[in-house]
Amino acid sequence: MTKCVPPARLHLAPVLLAITALLLSACGGSEPGAIRRSSSTAPPSGAETVTTPSPAQGGTGPSPQVVNVVSAGADPTGARDSTAAIGTAITEAESQPGSEVYFPPGRYLLDDPVRNQVDFTIDRPIRLIGAGPSRTVIVNELGARDPAAPVATTVFEIVTNRSTGSGAGDGTTISGMTIDAATYDAGTPIMDFANHTTISDLVVDAPRSTNTYNPNAFGIRVIAVCNPSDRSRIFRTGNLVEDVTIDGSGMAGQTELDLSCQRDTTVDDVTIHGNGLDVFYCDHDTLENLNLVGSPVPAGQAPSYTWVVTGSYDITFENVHTTGSGGVIAPDVRDVTRNLLVENETMTGTGSFMSIGDSLDTTIENSHLLGIRLDPKRSLVGLDVEHTSYAGVSCPTDGQIEGLSGIACP
Repeated sequence: MTKCVPPARLHLAPVLLAITALLLSACGGSEPGAIRRSSSTAPPSGAETVTTPSPAQGGTGPSPQVVNVVSAGADPTGARDSTAAIGTAITEAESQPGSEVYFPPGRYLLDDPVRNQVDFTIDRPIRLIGAGPSRTVIVNELGARDPAAPVATTVFEIVTNRSTGSGAGDGTTISGMTIDAATYDAGTPIMDFANHTTISDLVVDAPRSTNTYNPNAFGIRVIAVCNPSDRSRIFRTGNLVEDVTIDGSGMAGQTELDLSCQRDTTVDDVTIHGNGLDVFYCDHDTLENLNLVGSPVPAGQAPSYTWVVTGSYDITFENVHTTGSGGVIAPDVRDVTRNLLVENETMTGTGSFMSIGDSLDTTIENSHLLGIRLDPKRSLVGLDVEHTSYAGVSCPTDGQIEGLSGIACP
């Protein structure tokens, strides 16, 4: 693979612990580049570009434009591959940052036989806008084309400047479409390495990630590769994931929404069917109005997880409905989660509980939980449970537990 991204994180706490230890050694603390399939392709003769009025940026440079992917050669019937044509439209829009790539209603097939890892790399701030999730559908068909391909493909990857952590595709928007990576189990729909991006009004059909060529695929990843020992470096800032539904099979325990190394990022009005979301080495992020529906599991097995927080500071969950597990504060060899607030979580699902591991100053309030499990590997210090109902508490650990308020180990 030409990219190095944080490895997949499963829902079991021991696996999360091992993966954390591998994160920096596997990725070398630097962010990989990406491959664009069609950036060198010139726009075809007669391609439609519409210049729209906008304030001059610094008094120089062309105004943003709207580039229609159908006018650039994309097929909205889904009968033939549209990869090259969409790449052409993106390249044209990037020539005037702030421009829009418009996907009219239709079904757009990505079936390029070239084994690149990324279909479309976004390295200028542009807007990729569909006619709405029910009307614009992008289907990645790599799985049907080449089931023995050695790597998964990402449909859209938004990159930033490797050395400064800013610039490039910062400020990009992806909105108003369905991205289908499930039909052919064909890779991650969106990989976002940038800042101040907006991912909104989407339906994402996530892959199963159960085969050899596609083992590390997710639904949406909003990520960086950061060093938890120096939290001032390499974080991404100000991203927004809003009004998004992710339908994931969740068969291999992969995360449907992955937030890694984010600061001041917001997740709002998100529904996930599958293995929920990860918050991994993040600071000052808010996640609200979430409907997290875990994957069905056979009778007698532990419920699938719906959220996991690892090594993160000042995280707020608000207005959350979960089935499956009610959430996990995971152990970590480098740092512990601190100042986590969970407010107004309602948990349903047989055998579910919230698991609180190594952490400092956690607050749970105004919630309805089926159970709480206190299970630090080293220490859990400061847990305040206020105005919250729960069916029971278990403390199966030899780790240190102190500073409990509103809750006690039996």
